Amino acid sequence: EILRKNVSSKIMLDDIDRKILYELSIGSKMKELPDVIPLSKAGIEKRKRVLYSVFNIKDNSDRQLIIKAKSSGFI
Repeated sequence: EILRKNVSSKIMLDDIDRKILYELSIGSKMKELPDVIPLSKAGIEKRKRVLYSVFNIKDNSDRQLIIKAKSSGFI
């Protein structure tokens, strides 16, 4: 079912975006992300802003982003 959702989705995410979503879903703090993702903190923030718009999240809530990504099959 997850694969079907992922394939049928029009949203395209690269490995770094998926890693950001995964790390947020397991509760990693923003200050810890540059240690596990090869981007600066500013680069990660920019990617998160793009993810908010991709998943149509209006209030820039990490929780809402994770819920939407899980329901779409990206986590």
